[in-house]
Amino acid sequence: MKKSFIILFFLFSSAIVFAQSKDEKELTEKTYLLSHTVFGTKDSATLDGLLAKTVSYGHSHGNLQTREEMIKGVSHNLSNYTDTAVSSIKIFMEDNTAIVRYLFKAKENKKDGTVTDLNFSMLLVWIKEKSVWKLMGRQAVSLN
Repeated sequence: MKKSFIILFFLFSSAIVFAQSKDEKELTEKTYLLSHTVFGTKDSATLDGLLAKTVSYGHSHGNLQTREEMIKGVSHNLSNYTDTAVSSIKIFMEDNTAIVRYLFKAKENKKDGTVTDLNFSMLLVWIKEKSVWKLMGRQAVSLN
């Protein structure tokens, strides 16, 4: 009986640990959508809906972009990305602010035919504006 109780306790505890709040689920979905948009569809309307008015968008090489620069840069990017993968998402929340950290890998197929392996650690800062999560900051760090 005691053994059964211990097993049930650990199963129940595991379920609680892996459960996500509504906000965490939404942030996870928005993180995937942002990645899919930046490295896939490059849709400026989707980006417009994801970004806060004063977003700071940082690249792994140190370049920082404003909201307008980021949307223009993504929508005009001629590279094609394959084998994209988002993993190890971790979410830290306090009130109406959240930090999302994750790993991103892909192959960048440039217009000139060269292929570059991308391996980044990403940091996203999300804020809640009128009950909607918006990206306030992004910083990529190369792990290569």
